[in-house]
Amino acid sequence: MSDLDRKKFKGNIDATEVEIPADLPDTEEIEGSDRKVFGWKALLILVICVGMAAYHLYTAGFGLIVGTRQHLFIHLILGLVLVYLIFPRKKGLSQQTIVWYDFLLAGVALVVGLFVMYSQTSPAILSGRMDLIHMIAGVIMILLIIEATRRVVGKPLLIIALCFIAYYFFGNLLPPPFSHSRANFDTFIYEMMYTSTGILGTPLSVSANYVFIFVMFGAILEATGAGKMFIDLALRMVGHYRGGPAKAAVVGSGFMGSISGSSVANAVTTGTFTIPLMKKVGFKPQVAGGIEVASSSSGQLLPPVMGAAAFLMIEYTPYSYAQIMVSALIPAVLTYIAILWMVHIESVKNDIRGLDKSTLVPAKRSLLQQGYLIFPILALVFFVLVGNTVFNAAFFSIVMLLTVAVFAHRLRERFGAGLLIAAVLAGISYLMHVLLGWHIEISIMIAIGIFVCIFFVLFQKRYKIDSAPVKFGVRELVVSFEMSARKSLTVVTACATAGILIGVINLTGLSGKLPTIIVGFAGDNLLLALFFTFIACLIVGLGLPTTATYVILAAMVAPALIEMNVPIMAAHLFVLYYGVLADDTPPVNLPAYAISGIAKAIQSLQGCKVSNTIQVLCSCRLFLQQTQLFYCFQKTQVYTHGMKLYGRSLPRLSVFLYS
Repeated sequence: MSDLDRKKFKGNIDATEVEIPADLPDTEEIEGSDRKVFGWKALLILVICVGMAAYHLYTAGFGLIVGTRQHLFIHLILGLVLVYLIFPRKKGLSQQTIVWYDFLLAGVALVVGLFVMYSQTSPAILSGRMDLIHMIAGVIMILLIIEATRRVVGKPLLIIALCFIAYYFFGNLLPPPFSHSRANFDTFIYEMMYTSTGILGTPLSVSANYVFIFVMFGAILEATGAGKMFIDLALRMVGHYRGGPAKAAVVGSGFMGSISGSSVANAVTTGTFTIPLMKKVGFKPQVAGGIEVASSSSGQLLPPVMGAAAFLMIEYTPYSYAQIMVSALIPAVLTYIAILWMVHIESVKNDIRGLDKSTLVPAKRSLLQQGYLIFPILALVFFVLVGNTVFNAAFFSIVMLLTVAVFAHRLRERFGAGLLIAAVLAGISYLMHVLLGWHIEISIMIAIGIFVCIFFVLFQKRYKIDSAPVKFGVRELVVSFEMSARKSLTVVTACATAGILIGVINLTGLSGKLPTIIVGFAGDNLLLALFFTFIACLIVGLGLPTTATYVILAAMVAPALIEMNVPIMAAHLFVLYYGVLADDTPPVNLPAYAISGIAKAIQSLQGCKVSNTIQVLCSCRLFLQQTQLFYCFQKTQVYTHGMKLYGRSLPRLSVFLYS
């Protein structure tokens, strides 16, 4: 639509007229993988992915079958093997084959990783001594992790890791207060690979115990077609208002982001439907893409499933995930209110109308079609709030999600046979509880899931809903497991490398020096310290994923705020928020690159690069406006200690109104 047509357009548009682009981007391709293999090589990758997902699902529900360190090594080894099989040395190389040296690296990661894993309990390692073979194996593993990080996450985190390693070995040459005692090579390898100080520390533990199972929850939910339901509901809620498709993109991204935790997956899932609608009603392509990017990135702040960094907060703070989730709710809602307000201003400025209400899917119809998918999300929130461990809550929710996903279609097609199979499954699960001590919650989730499916099937027939629920069988389950493993690789490599950074910080005493340095620069001025923290978050987050950004700043900057009497929750949320918002800043803005192909902002010989650049700039404009709200809000939160939802009502109400 040209600018002239946009100015002339005054009426509402029919949503059914919009065509969804067929050449949609692949989230794995956006995140660095362009290797598309077939035959036995694809089968090999599939088997490893499914095995990795099945292992984590089992451990989340039934506990570890090996020791804690061995569990972390299994997580790390499988991740490294998949990285070298999926991600080529350089983007664009080996698109349909796996070259010999990547097979070699994957094999080395497997063999050496297993050796180091079993060495964790050897007498030499337990006594603090390290043989030459253990040292060589440790060096190889560190090099494999660094190269895997370069392939998956990119050069920025690689450069930071190398700088930290250089600081460990040559920091004694620096002037005070940055200097430290002379380093030892053997100590570095031992602490990084054979203790919980380094790679086997908190970041990798969070990735193995929390992040993977929630990534699986999001992948299964995505395979059931939940994204389409969220978009239909969002369009029905706000699609007919001024600038409706853009507002629906914001609301839909909020829905999807609350259970996805991945800004790229969120952008592609919702942008597929909303960006064509936004362009159709009159939004410029780059503006439509920018709105989707800002909305998708902010999804990492929205409970119940926040980004991976939120799970790290469990380990870095004395709070439970339920407390973190509740405390993060109002700031996240404020963020989306701010984006909606920006969209409204843009719509008024360009006189952009909404969609014809008669062409939108009725909310009742959408809920009757796939509303059963909401119940596993509610179950997740319930289990977290009542005090279950995070991984148990995710496991029970996945059990319910698989139940409703499998039986919703089967009960609709063959009610009697489906009901019989469901009853047998419920009986077997209860028998397992009696005989083998399975969690009773497993039987309860299966029973509730079956009841929900029966309820929806009866109402679908009562209201004559023709379209059947999305079929979910063994094939879809396998695909979900594969996607879970693939999507987790960024977090696995980033957390392993973050362990190196944390290890260096602890070994050199940098964690105790930085708060003193920051407080000295700020001159005991809390407002100035907050500003320095804000700048540090943006600089560190320019080229890093949210997880790595939070780990670095939580170890180096948050203690300075806490030393200035800022509450622990407020200090870490401050770091988390700006680490997430840094996703919207160039040069690394993965959501913008992911949806630039959908928005198709510019068509020319350099269209792809120019489109990506404009996409990033437009999302940055929204980011700067978000930043104003966040800084205002967080400053008030830090000063008043008022935004704890489990505290008094008056302070938190005043902070909310001020923001």
